[in-house]
Amino acid sequence: MSAARNIDLVLLECFDALLHERSVSRAAERLGVSQSSASEMLAKLRDRFDDPLLVRTRDGLAPTARALELRPQVREAIDRLRQLLAASKGFDPATSDETFRLCTSDYTQLLLMPTLTRLMLAEAPHCTVDVLPVHILRVEQAMDAGDIDLAIAYYPEPPPSLRRSPLFSDRYVCIARPGHPEAVSPLSAERFAALPHVRVAPSGLTYFSSVVDQALESLGLQRRIAVSSPHFLLAAQLVSQTDLVLALPLRAARALAAHFALQVIPIPMPMRTIDLSMYWHERCHHSAPQQWLRERVRRILTAQPAEGSDQAAA
Repeated sequence: MSAARNIDLVLLECFDALLHERSVSRAAERLGVSQSSASEMLAKLRDRFDDPLLVRTRDGLAPTARALELRPQVREAIDRLRQLLAASKGFDPATSDETFRLCTSDYTQLLLMPTLTRLMLAEAPHCTVDVLPVHILRVEQAMDAGDIDLAIAYYPEPPPSLRRSPLFSDRYVCIARPGHPEAVSPLSAERFAALPHVRVAPSGLTYFSSVVDQALESLGLQRRIAVSSPHFLLAAQLVSQTDLVLALPLRAARALAAHFALQVIPIPMPMRTIDLSMYWHERCHHSAPQQWLRERVRRILTAQPAEGSDQAAA
């Protein structure tokens, strides 16, 4: 039987879910169908493609070589069908039940998600935003597989295969608890380096913190790292309860200082800025729902915060 015969969008989405989850029950949950329905669709797919597609191993289900070969083509077919259907009826955020899948650090989530959530509830109340924990070095592969739609990230070397749109640049400052005995503005580079620091390295990567470390190294200084964490929120909580300090981008510093009642102190040494951009696959470029999402993300993150003193009231 021809593999192209009687295959619809539901079957293709089942194929994609099965390969993503490597489990019939989890694929069923992902699709919002019963486990027996997912099993029936798997049987149909095996018949259409004349291949088992998933086989049992000691560690669970594993895709066959044929399934891995088919997956990029299936992913592309799903996206084209979705775009065709969206174009035929138009994208209406007020009635759409689209699921948007984002990948970003908690730094950008802090800046984006409160406003985006309010906007979604007002303009697209039936849509869903999934923020997924994809390692930043695997974003290209995740987009190739269709696991995420949009990434918002700082890349020293942007992935060449993805479309990119710059959002904003940010400079580094320092946050500390009010009344910290040594973190007193103005803060010299030497005093800053000598303080006990919490370093944030999202996904285990150090190119956020390397901005600070390289600036200190150029002055012959090295800071004292007391704690290293992948999360800005945890780091800020530690700062609020100890004499640790945290160097981080200004926008996040302002938000965390307001939440944890911290002071924001300028760092008096030259440092390069970090440049955040959003990234997406060519496959999503002409998608009306994705264009809508990217425009909202751009609107939120390119809005310039009011300039003024970096000293936050306790």
